[in-house]
Amino acid sequence: MTSEEVMQLIKGDTPMPKAKAKNKIENVMISRSDIEDLLALYNCLDSMTNEVGETFDLDISTLRDIQALSYKVKGRFDFRPQKDEVGDRPCHWKPYVLPDDDRAWFYKGET
Repeated sequence: MTSEEVMQLIKGDTPMPKAKAKNKIENVMISRSDIEDLLALYNCLDSMTNEVGETFDLDISTLRDIQALSYKVKGRFDFRPQKDEVGDRPCHWKPYVLPDDDRAWFYKGET
């Protein structure tokens, strides 16, 4: 699925087109509500990763796996950091938002 198709899905609250299933799950549809749930999951994982990283009370390989999965979810759905209220910079410490959110930050020239 391309980023344009994801944006159409986010904006239109329409189900994803059917894809050829590589496993037993077929005809899976995902709505904007589902994507918002994934965003909440990403933000929770991101927060947990940061907290565990500060306390070092977990096996490092587990932390690495959680971090890799959270980055994968963030990249797949193009979750964006929020804009800083002062200046053109991202607030990576705040919960991420969907790319169509008014608070979403983009690099100059990025759409």
